[in-house]
Amino acid sequence: MKKLLILILLVGGGYLAYQKFVAGSMSAEEKQVQAIADEFAAARQQMAQAERASGVTGMDMTSDVAGVARVAQVLLDKLLELKPKLSEDKAREKAVALESELRGFVERTT
Repeated sequence: MKKLLILILLVGGGYLAYQKFVAGSMSAEEKQVQAIADEFAAARQQMAQAERASGVTGMDMTSDVAGVARVAQVLLDKLLELKPKLSEDKAREKAVALESELRGFVERTT
């Protein structure tokens, strides 16, 4: 239990540091792409947690995977809608990389 609490604190501290130093220097377009990336990271975390829980309890996690796959598809759709509106090269590069990652994830989970 202590290890879990320490892990949560470290992740929280890392997230705050990331937001302060990295996200603080991003343009508005990059922040839009990063928001989608953050949502995707949360979805991946949810799936990893479901996989761990199924390993411990032996429960079926089919609905969890399907839910995460739907979230990833929605995020991909949001990104594809946002991509043509991006004018900055750096934001477009991040969007292309994130699109590739999202497509791969959706293909693996559906």
